[in-house]
Amino acid sequence: MRVVVTGGSGKAGQWVVRTLAEAGHEVTNLDIVNRPELDLPGNFCQVELGDAGEVYDAMFQFRPEGVCHLAANPSPSGHPRVDVFDNNVRTAYNVMQAAGDLGVRRLVYASSEMATGLLTEGMTPSRIPFDESERYPSPNAYALSKYLSEVIAESLSLRYPGTAYIGMRINNVITPDGYARFEQEWQDLSMSMGNFWSYIDARDVGTAYLAALEGESEGHEVFLIAAADTRAKRGLRELMAEYYDGYDRIAPEHDDHASAFNCSKMERYFGWKPTYSWRHNVRESARSV
Repeated sequence: MRVVVTGGSGKAGQWVVRTLAEAGHEVTNLDIVNRPELDLPGNFCQVELGDAGEVYDAMFQFRPEGVCHLAANPSPSGHPRVDVFDNNVRTAYNVMQAAGDLGVRRLVYASSEMATGLLTEGMTPSRIPFDESERYPSPNAYALSKYLSEVIAESLSLRYPGTAYIGMRINNVITPDGYARFEQEWQDLSMSMGNFWSYIDARDVGTAYLAALEGESEGHEVFLIAAADTRAKRGLRELMAEYYDGYDRIAPEHDDHASAFNCSKMERYFGWKPTYSWRHNVRESARSV
């Protein structure tokens, strides 16, 4: 399959490019930044995705059968909120509309765990584990931009019924060489409490995109994707009670080291399950739980 990946030079995007290429797909990376040191497979085209003309030109040049959209401002702190919002919403609309006009069969795009609104300070889920139905308003510009990408996809799926739109509410992405930071977090668990100590390995982002791209669905669907476990050595019940004002709404059968995010919808639709864990990456002396 000919596949365009936007933001393929990024932290998660590069693993999507590699995974798709390894599966035999013909991949083109559309990004504003070319990183030759990554030695990524496939083609590269430098595109300003906020410019609709450049997006249409690139899409009609490469004529993909599938699109994987990951390009966004990945580090919103330190940037004006209006710029974060404008960049993420505009690029999502440009890519999604161009894909629809081109007749792309499947478009998999990066939403975010933040689109749930649960990363808003003081907000907790009605229960753990929680699924895609759990959502609250958020004043955060990045969270709002990611939620609006879902609204855009939902709307454009009506205009382009031949294109399936699949949203990935991606958790905090950890690269294979990024697990050392967990040891520092274990000394101060408030550093990673914002998403209930969850994460996802960048390689699992790659396999999730592959599963959704090769799978079958219609219209617009949104999926949570996260690692199966938490990033903490302590149990989730103890942590939630301590850091979230006595929170105790955790299902009795929930494993105490399992993620608060219920990703079973991805498994039902596409047969995907996360396979990577910090327990396989952090040095042996720090692995006890």
